Amino acid sequence: MAAKDTSNVIKHNNLPKINVGMVIFVIISLYIVFSVYSYIKRDQIRYYEVLEGSIVRQEQYSGVALREEEAVDAVSSGYIHYYIQDGKRVAVGSAVYTVDETGSLESYLKEHPELTQELSSEQVADIRYKLSDFSQSFKNINYSDLYNTKISLDAATLEYSSISSTQDLDSVLSQLGINYSRISADKAGVVSYSIDGYENLTPDAVTEDMFLMNGYKMNITKPGDLVEGGVPVYKLITSSNWSIIFPLDDEIKEKYQNMHKVKVHFTDKDLYTNAVLDVYTASDGHEYGQLSLNELMEEFCDERFIRFEIVTSDRRGLKIPLSSITGKDFFIVPRDFMVTNEDGTTGFNRQTISADGTGTNVEFVESDIYRLDQQYCYITIPEKTDTNDLKLNDFIVRPGVQESQNADVSNTYHVGPVKTLQGVYNINRGFCVFRQIIPIEQNNEYAIVEKNTDYGISVYDHIVMDASLVYEGQLIYQ
Repeated sequence: MAAKDTSNVIKHNNLPKINVGMVIFVIISLYIVFSVYSYIKRDQIRYYEVLEGSIVRQEQYSGVALREEEAVDAVSSGYIHYYIQDGKRVAVGSAVYTVDETGSLESYLKEHPELTQELSSEQVADIRYKLSDFSQSFKNINYSDLYNTKISLDAATLEYSSISSTQDLDSVLSQLGINYSRISADKAGVVSYSIDGYENLTPDAVTEDMFLMNGYKMNITKPGDLVEGGVPVYKLITSSNWSIIFPLDDEIKEKYQNMHKVKVHFTDKDLYTNAVLDVYTASDGHEYGQLSLNELMEEFCDERFIRFEIVTSDRRGLKIPLSSITGKDFFIVPRDFMVTNEDGTTGFNRQTISADGTGTNVEFVESDIYRLDQQYCYITIPEKTDTNDLKLNDFIVRPGVQESQNADVSNTYHVGPVKTLQGVYNINRGFCVFRQIIPIEQNNEYAIVEKNTDYGISVYDHIVMDASLVYEGQLIYQ
């Protein structure tokens, strides 16, 4: 066969067709991704709303509690049950506990539920409150609180029942041969079931070794326990006045030497109270601080060693973050060099060299005075040197001095001294404006500044949270 003639065939290159729409879409997508990435990576300018607040400085200590208390021994051996809740007051002659010599009283009560009555809704609510309060404040370091709470709840249920008021219970139990004794208080006071042997401790007998707590033990007799006669089963606190003793070193002594009344914060229970502070020397030759209190004794009646804080400073004012504080330099010019014109404009008389260089002239320079105090005018330092503002190394003269021959040293002032004022950038108007602050207290994060200061800030003002990210006059979009 003859070969085909392909000389007249035109070959075309198979180039891909460009989709203009797709190219535009890719460009827009890349731009959006870049813009989002740039926005995320750049420093965010955030604002802070000024509010009133306080900074409290507190020093933490641990002390031993002293009270007017005495341990009460069991009158006989047997199984003990309490009527009074821990921390509650008891009157003279009121029943505190029972001693069941045979252990059969509890069995008899279980077999005769008619001797007791159901708890009312108020009594149930009270028990629930005790449980809730315990669960919120319980800490492992204070494990003994668990036993105190159980004793208190057992005593509460016994107190709420009608057993203690049953008139013929004694005769019925006596006929059945069940012997038990109901023991009453011979003094009025607050009952506590935590006994540690320090009930008769006096301030003079306190020693430094006590605060190491080596060998310290607190005994708590639980309801249903078998006790022996003559063994302490509860203690009675007969006064609301009590004290806390804590050791002092030279630094702490000097700090509190002139402080007589202090504010005390009990950290574990978040309670505050006022106390009288005295410094004394005990029989061991060491110096101690004694806090005398007349309230909250019942709250701590079952604790011997108490952690607390003494409030050394409680300053209130406007609370702002430390990161918002910056500084700004100002020229300071004696106030008696300031000129106030009839139209209300303020400025200074600047001394200049005449055109022919043979003399001096005096010209008025209007100036924006940032702040005035009793001695000085604070003038913003110009950023540009080609302006007509007052600048470094200018000479000004007192008002009324017009000729150079009268402008002696006492009547001239060389512009140059600078003072830095602390302040923040206020952005209420959408741009950064420097506002002076006067700090009165600070911690690691916040500062407390004075309220109602001239050229300062007020409550609900918006300020830049990080002053290092902006400059004065910068536009801010909140």
